[in-house]
Amino acid sequence: MKVHWKVSGNQKPIIFHHSASWEGLELHNSRFLAGEIDEMVDQKHEITIPLFGTFITEKHTATGKTKLNCGTVGSSCLVPAGQPIQCHWIDETELLYMKVDKVLVSEAAANLRLSKQIELVETYGMQDPLLIQFGLALLAESKSDEAQGRLYAESLVHSLALHLVRHYSTSNTIPETISIGGLSGSKFRRAKEFINEHLEEDVTLNEIADYVGLSPYHFARAFKKTTGLTPQQYLTEQRIERAKNLLAKSDLPLVEVGFRSGFKNQSHFTTLFRKFTNKTPKLWRELKLA
Repeated sequence: MKVHWKVSGNQKPIIFHHSASWEGLELHNSRFLAGEIDEMVDQKHEITIPLFGTFITEKHTATGKTKLNCGTVGSSCLVPAGQPIQCHWIDETELLYMKVDKVLVSEAAANLRLSKQIELVETYGMQDPLLIQFGLALLAESKSDEAQGRLYAESLVHSLALHLVRHYSTSNTIPETISIGGLSGSKFRRAKEFINEHLEEDVTLNEIADYVGLSPYHFARAFKKTTGLTPQQYLTEQRIERAKNLLAKSDLPLVEVGFRSGFKNQSHFTTLFRKFTNKTPKLWRELKLA
């Protein structure tokens, strides 16, 4: 990607750049001065969400004319993989953009009982608060010192892919809902077994689903059907239960209790423990509540 910056003197064109990635998705958040990008083609679907300023996309129509589309705060645009596009911006601009693997979208389509060859539709200036919410939630997770972990982020990524297929694909035969039953007894036991054996690790949705023998999409929905909880919510509950047990039956330092229960730092441990019990880990131990 070639960027032509329109800056003067010794100005630094990029004010800041932040990036993160999970399986199937790259996330970038950048703020920069005026510039333009030559026509390019990406092999991933790209979602662009303006957070400040305005950017203009350009594409050549079949008749050879140039079509301009303006992206502003509160809107978003989707450029499918393989679609040539140019863009420019005349003032300071901040963008959140996500690159989504074609495989992830194909798997989401298969989960909705559609052809894996489904195509996404090029869309500009759409007002889609949920799509923006997905992006902002992933951005917040990637920047947080108390991140909830890969299981939470991957669940958002898979939900985003389903949203794209439902609302921005060429198919007009997508059912509003697909009935999915709960997990069988054996699969539920395997899911609980895997989660409880890996409480200290940053487990992923794909890892749990593979162990159970289901697709991530099917597993997440079936798990919630069975328990009333998302896999992330269940994982957090089990970590809290382990922490209670360790607080009551060991003299381990509080920091060690948090680590052994799967919490990344003491602050995160204390915050979630208080949320679930209305007490700090220290007070819980002193009152011997377990």
